[in-house]
Amino acid sequence: MKIELDEEVAAKAGVDQRQALELLAVALYKFRGIHGALAGRMLGLSELEFHQLLARLGTTVNYDLNDLADDIKQNDL
Repeated sequence: MKIELDEEVAAKAGVDQRQALELLAVALYKFRGIHGALAGRMLGLSELEFHQLLARLGTTVNYDLNDLADDIKQNDL
């Protein structure tokens, strides 16, 4: 999928292409429930790097009991 951002909108928002993609990844993570690894992949980042981006933006990490159970299952803990 390709998403184009109008130059006027980008200028008004004060973002470049990379910043717009970061904001989209964060919004999908926060409001549509994609996981951090997938959001990171959108940006060419690891999940840890994506979480560092969230911290820089002052955004909290979505992590609930289902995430913990998945992590335990994936890591055979």
